[in-house]
Amino acid sequence: MKISYALLVILCLGLGACTTPMPVETGYPLTYQQKMQSAHHWDVMATDVANWLQDALIGPSSGQDENQQQAAVADDRPIVTLYIQEPRYASPAGEAFSKLLATHLVERGFIVTTNPSGGLPVSYDLQVVTDRLPNNTKDEVILNVSVMNAERYLIRYSNIYYVGDKSQYVAMQPSASRIMEVVGP
Repeated sequence: MKISYALLVILCLGLGACTTPMPVETGYPLTYQQKMQSAHHWDVMATDVANWLQDALIGPSSGQDENQQQAAVADDRPIVTLYIQEPRYASPAGEAFSKLLATHLVERGFIVTTNPSGGLPVSYDLQVVTDRLPNNTKDEVILNVSVMNAERYLIRYSNIYYVGDKSQYVAMQPSASRIMEVVGP
């Protein structure tokens, strides 16, 4: 009997040594996220995108002031024409972002056209994500911006912003629309 217990203990130890440990759950390191609280913050977001497009399509700025940057763009940098597409779902925030983005792109030396076939299409979407946490509801916006060439992405930009209050969340929702059936005589 003693031999069978010893054999059983050795067998259990041997099997225990062959198993792999289970992964231990851990959180992500602390990061910071921009919080959208006012129309000015939408302007900051449009500035971020315009700077990113400038760096990707024209070339990085060299720390010059705005007048020097415009002169450099006019002198030795390529001329890029862009067409800003309307998002699939219209919203007041999307419209504001589009207008602010157009302004900042023109300031950076881009030609911005209203003709869809006149330039590289810039598309964007604003996706609202709501996380319902215990004792807290957190609303965020995922911004995706793409520049296409035919069916191919030339460049793509994505960023996530925290939305502070429900009124900002409502402003990003697609406009309400109704479908009406017209019946003839």
